[in-house]
Amino acid sequence: YTLRTNAEAGDVEAELALANAYHTGDGVTQNYAEAAFWAEKAAKQGNAAAQNLLGRYAFGGLGLEQDRTTALKWLRAAAKQGDPQHLYDLGVALESDSDGRTDPEAAAEAYEAAAALGHADAIVALGAMAQTGRGVAQDYARAKALYEKAAAAGHARAQNNLGLLYVRGNGVPQDYERAVSLFTAAAEQGLKPAMRNLGVMYENAFGVPLDEIRAAELYRASGGASDTQNTNAQVNSGGALIYDARLLPLPDDLTGLEQQAANGDPVAQFQLGWGLLNGTAPRQADIARAANLFTAAATAGHTPAMVNLGVMYFQGQGVAQDYVLGQMWLTRAASSGLPEAQSALDFYANLPTPDQINQAQQMARSSAKQP
Repeated sequence: YTLRTNAEAGDVEAELALANAYHTGDGVTQNYAEAAFWAEKAAKQGNAAAQNLLGRYAFGGLGLEQDRTTALKWLRAAAKQGDPQHLYDLGVALESDSDGRTDPEAAAEAYEAAAALGHADAIVALGAMAQTGRGVAQDYARAKALYEKAAAAGHARAQNNLGLLYVRGNGVPQDYERAVSLFTAAAEQGLKPAMRNLGVMYENAFGVPLDEIRAAELYRASGGASDTQNTNAQVNSGGALIYDARLLPLPDDLTGLEQQAANGDPVAQFQLGWGLLNGTAPRQADIARAANLFTAAATAGHTPAMVNLGVMYFQGQGVAQDYVLGQMWLTRAASSGLPEAQSALDFYANLPTPDQINQAQQMARSSAKQP
């Protein structure tokens, strides 16, 4: 309340802190519209971080209406103050294909300025522009030098892009073994394009012995294959259903939970739902009933049930697939500080549209009755 009071009194640092709190969901239910409200107040007072946040919101349509002109206005204002991340963010917006409007030359200038200050992502972005001749003259040697600089510091995308130069022989002698080494380094950091590229190398025996099994593993790890049935309560890493770590393991006989759940005990509802999902070959009726039980428990405030219900809405498990409701329940769970909730939000981040995220956050705020 002290923070809000100071923000309402016009304290720019408090305004920014409140914007960041709503942006991350730190101590409040995550809400981009509220974050944008406070960021605009701080931005108008010249705060670069607030200007940058507001610009990114306007560019992506998060928390407010998507507006490229407004976005560039605030991103440019922030970048003028010289922070390399803000320069990079401006470059990303200028290079974007949003509404078919781009300014690659201006994007390259922004990347140049950020790269000169050591910003690794800007160095790689500038390398990509040099590689393709977009915004700057095509220059494979320059692209190689830029990629090497970032790759030496362990930047996964730089390693992957440098590997592609060696695969294609662009500006360097073709060297499959060097490419494999670079793809491996990037794949070990979890970069999915590098996993796919490494899979191609194993599938075709480029720089490594032929290994179709390893190739298939890499394709699956990169997202080339997934289990959408999800009948054993497991989904891809980061978006998994969870058990409440505060509870003892489930009893072998769930009969005792039935009456407790029927009496409205949210813990029993959660446990019974979990037991139904983890039974031997659960039926669709079991999965649907588990979703109903998680709904009851989540509505009563049981946070792990909120996570599982959110995941089920994203997956379309036992409920009609609904990204808004999935996002809403995960947002509510994340506001309680449960790490698995934030991991799930990050995992499913690319599925809902900005409008769906905005709607979900408003629903989360309303349902949580939080000021």
